[in-house]
Amino acid sequence: MTQSLGDKRVLHKTELPRYDYTPMYLYTEKDSLNRITVLKETGKETYLVAGRYSGTTKEDRLYNPLTEDERLEVQKLLKIKSRDSIIAFL
Repeated sequence: MTQSLGDKRVLHKTELPRYDYTPMYLYTEKDSLNRITVLKETGKETYLVAGRYSGTTKEDRLYNPLTEDERLEVQKLLKIKSRDSIIAFL
């Protein structure tokens, strides 16, 4: 599922059906203009934090990775939403 293309994170489009059709978007305190894409696995309290959308290829979606501070902030926001959630980062 996770690969790296230069400094981009890759999500294969074949993985998308596992997640709810509408992604969730979060913003960090340091960067309130560029949203972070979060995908929720259908029927579960499992979230995939993809990062900031960067573009697509024929088979993949590309995301810019988050800094460690951003990862912690997003994780905190998701835990507030659901304490028992499982959170993974692309």
